[in-house]
Amino acid sequence: MKAVVILSAGHGKRMKSPIPKVLHKVAGKSMLKWVLDAIDILKADQVIVVTSPELKNHAILKNVDVVVQEIPLGTGDALKIACEKLKKDIQKVFLLCADTPLLDPVDLKNLEFSKADLTIMGMEIDDLNKTYGRIECNVKGTPISIIETKHNEQAKAISVANAGAYQFSAEMLKTLLPELSVNAESGEVYATDLVEFAFAKKYTTELVLAKEENFLGVNTLSELAQAEKIMQTRIKNNHMLNGVYFILPETTYVNYDAEIGAGTLIEQSVHIGENVYIEGGAKILGFSYISDCTIEKGANVGPFAHLRGNVVVEEKASIGNFVEIKGANIGKNAKIKHLSYIGDATIGENTNIGAGAITCNYNGFEKFKTHIGKNVMVGVNSTLIAPISIGNGAYIAAGSVISEDVGADNLAISRTQQQEKNAWASAFREKHNKKLS
Repeated sequence: MKAVVILSAGHGKRMKSPIPKVLHKVAGKSMLKWVLDAIDILKADQVIVVTSPELKNHAILKNVDVVVQEIPLGTGDALKIACEKLKKDIQKVFLLCADTPLLDPVDLKNLEFSKADLTIMGMEIDDLNKTYGRIECNVKGTPISIIETKHNEQAKAISVANAGAYQFSAEMLKTLLPELSVNAESGEVYATDLVEFAFAKKYTTELVLAKEENFLGVNTLSELAQAEKIMQTRIKNNHMLNGVYFILPETTYVNYDAEIGAGTLIEQSVHIGENVYIEGGAKILGFSYISDCTIEKGANVGPFAHLRGNVVVEEKASIGNFVEIKGANIGKNAKIKHLSYIGDATIGENTNIGAGAITCNYNGFEKFKTHIGKNVMVGVNSTLIAPISIGNGAYIAAGSVISEDVGADNLAISRTQQQEKNAWASAFREKHNKKLS
């Protein structure tokens, strides 16, 4: 049987953020959730998260065993209190950190394949000045200790660094954990000391290597931005391999849960937020912001469009520049091309919404619905005051304020009668020019 222990009790003071460190998001998913999802590949019989008091009741931990580390006294202390909660038949224990959102499940499988009593994940680093602890190996390549570089310049010559992921035999942990002591300088207990203890006690040790970026530890907002950049590259590369065409992908944000069909074109500086489904053949034009929406095949969105809050854009519909849509269903071949707001509405197929038309859906206390049928022509700068229904084939005259239902195939006009006063403008200018002279 296998158990996974995830260390998540650090306060993350270097983040200088009111949000607990492990709840900061990368591509729309919290760092802790990235790690929890990655360990699914291990099919663990028990998952233990060591966390701080402020997170012990958080919903993200509802399906795991929670151990509270009241005072963060280091990784060794956290592992000790976690192991007190191990199920009796556990044979293997994996130790991971919650602030490594780029964790690759393949690395965890490589860690699992090892038969050693203690297996440590290492990474070849490209900059020897980095402060990672180094993995010291004997001539056979067997790990014998982890050396911190803080007061040891010679250790920096070692290019294999500690990634912070381990596999232990449960029997070994029961023997060696009581031997961990408090570091005199820091006042903490370090799990890294287990490597030296294990080798000295003739337990078998092994080194498994992974890419450095997979174990990037996020301790600052700068490192969070670095992790985001790497994750965005991964996400968009996967979409491109599946037939999605990004123009300048480095300028576009894609949430982790976005589903995008092959043949979709996404232009520069697009933001694809949470809960987005885009069918193949759609076009998302530059500088558009979309979240919580479905865009069907052949539909066009943008440029400079904003879709949010449960929006459906049906097949071949067209949403143009500076159009905002919230909580609405846009029918097939419908067109909303310029400068409009459509909120809490249904728009029938082949309907055209003229430039500057809006639905007034909120009275300051409640939201109301607007229903527009098929083949409707809504003239420019029209205002539709919900709740209202516009029948199939109706016409709304430009500049109208419509507050009552409109029947099918009818023309609705609601605007004051035009008046014209002869020579008024000339007299007005003459009057004011005399005042200024």
